[in-house]
Amino acid sequence: MNSNIFLKNRSYRTFTNKTLSKNELLKMIENARVSASSRNNQSVRFALVDSKDLCDKIFPLTRWAGSIPWNPTKEEAPHAYIALCLPNDIPINKCLLYFDMGVASQSILLTAVEMGYGGCILGNFDKNSVHDLLNIPQNYDCEILIALGEPNEVSTVVDAVNGEIKYYRDEENKHHYVPKLPLNELIL
Repeated sequence: MNSNIFLKNRSYRTFTNKTLSKNELLKMIENARVSASSRNNQSVRFALVDSKDLCDKIFPLTRWAGSIPWNPTKEEAPHAYIALCLPNDIPINKCLLYFDMGVASQSILLTAVEMGYGGCILGNFDKNSVHDLLNIPQNYDCEILIALGEPNEVSTVVDAVNGEIKYYRDEENKHHYVPKLPLNELIL
């Protein structure tokens, strides 16, 4: 397996002006659709956003890079989003549904990388406002937002030193560094 796709699949937070088509977003969802689902439940639903108007309305409702005091500018904003939604009216262990969202998110982002795009999974956004903007049915909750676009930054995995895993950016905010623990510290 080519591990380069995993190194390219970073959390990108600034984007160029290149737009994504509805067909490109549908390809990402198609790959998520055929991915694993706990108990083959298939409860995750997706709301696609590819219009500039909706992207412009969603962007101010998002918060980025929780470990550093920084957010991208409107000029660096994503040009598409995929909202992952979960049913709020079925009796199933929510942990299983979060597992499913993680698998779907990874499938979406790996597909994006393969297509020359990148993205960032956002959990910190105004969920109620996004829910309303996207006309999501009331029996679903908007849980995760994946921001997508052509990356306008470099994101690099570096070795963590002394267990320090807090990510950081350079002074120009164009290079993002992601410290990862060494393999030998992960194996029990």
